[in-house]
Amino acid sequence: MAKKSDGLPQELIIEILLRLPVKTLLQCKCVCKSWLSLISDPKFATSHFQLAASPTTHGLVFLKTYSPNDPKALIVDFDASLTDDSSYAPLTHHFRPPGICPGTEIRGSCRGFIFLRTYSDFYLWNPSTGVHKKIPASKLRLYNHLYGFAYDHSTDDYLIVLLSCKAAPYTNLEIFSLRANKWKQIEVDSHFTYLITTTYDDVGLFLNDAIHWVVFNFEIREVIIAFDIKERKMSEIALPYDDGATNDDGPDIYGLSVLGGLICASIVEKRTVRIYVMQNYAVHSSWTKILEFSVDPVMLHSLSIRFITKSGDMIGTDGRGRLMKFNDKGQLLEHHSCGKGIDTERFIRSQMVVYTDSLLSLPCGAEEA
Repeated sequence: MAKKSDGLPQELIIEILLRLPVKTLLQCKCVCKSWLSLISDPKFATSHFQLAASPTTHGLVFLKTYSPNDPKALIVDFDASLTDDSSYAPLTHHFRPPGICPGTEIRGSCRGFIFLRTYSDFYLWNPSTGVHKKIPASKLRLYNHLYGFAYDHSTDDYLIVLLSCKAAPYTNLEIFSLRANKWKQIEVDSHFTYLITTTYDDVGLFLNDAIHWVVFNFEIREVIIAFDIKERKMSEIALPYDDGATNDDGPDIYGLSVLGGLICASIVEKRTVRIYVMQNYAVHSSWTKILEFSVDPVMLHSLSIRFITKSGDMIGTDGRGRLMKFNDKGQLLEHHSCGKGIDTERFIRSQMVVYTDSLLSLPCGAEEA
């Protein structure tokens, strides 16, 4: 017969700890050596992330680098009010690598890690734990980069992808493997010629083992391009088009997000916002319009839908540095200014990313803050 324990069974303790937020778990490390060992175990970190990685645990990280000596990162709670200051919580750890400075940009997020670009360097950073790594410089030094950040489950490897188009038909793609700790250039089919503009977000959406961007195709206007990280191949996915839509007032604004594990495309034109979901991946006929609404033209200054909550509320940003929450009927519920007068959509986009707290560490060569 097993010896009776004076405390809770170990299995129950683990189940309780797995359901605590990262900030609390970091504090629990100080309780005793056994908890420190348990919470520091990579297997525990993986189990905790898998349990926590649901739509209700996502937040938006906003990086402020106005002062080179005091970079700050805040996480915004989607389920709380955007007008409540308590919804903007500082992340537990901040690191100050030598290159961090005003103008540091967020170029992606995956499994609790954020991909940062400074003027001269790249970094991977878990803002919850402080784990970070400086990435060796890429040889790809062309203009108009598209950035991707992904995780390959089959090899337990994090990948950074750079796609650059200097002028058609010159397209270059380079991948950094964290495990190999090196960059590798990939040949791209010659018929893939695109125009990358600041109208669209240059940070790729990672879903279904592929990184997705919206670009301008010289043959059929805007398209989604997808880079399969396992097959190392590029493909195109046509965007949904509305027969009643026109382009009289200039180009549409396209945004990609994830809704229920599916690609979601938001299209802004004139005063109208249309939201589509692709029910079957890469099948154009499966695009389904789930919402269409009109908004005040003042709010349409580069409006971008960043996240759709489980309840159907939409979180968006505009070029004036505002976060906005709409309900599932398109009614503006609330907004909050977080750009402090910075009136450029590119700045706002480069400082925000959807993020999930995690205890995960990088598989090799990480530095601790």
